[in-house]
Amino acid sequence: MKLTVNGRPREVDVEPEMPLLWVIRDVLDMKGTKFGCGIAQCGACTVHIEGRAVRACSIPVSSVSSPVTTIEGLGTPERPHPVQKAFIEAQAAQ
Repeated sequence: MKLTVNGRPREVDVEPEMPLLWVIRDVLDMKGTKFGCGIAQCGACTVHIEGRAVRACSIPVSSVSSPVTTIEGLGTPERPHPVQKAFIEAQAAQ
């Protein structure tokens, strides 16, 4: 299955029903997107798809056809995005 995550084309060999969250965290090894409640209520797993906030724990990877942006995709270590700066300043997990 092909995905674009943070502007980078990726290919993953996973079951189509696997939640996007687990593909991001376990298959792509990107730990910025967190597991919280598992029922799309807390927002810890939020990513952006087409500019919309989406709970990655509740969307199967097979239904993702547009590029995905995670917290890691917002900025760089040299030039962090304002959201990343705010997380660091508040010592927030996400």
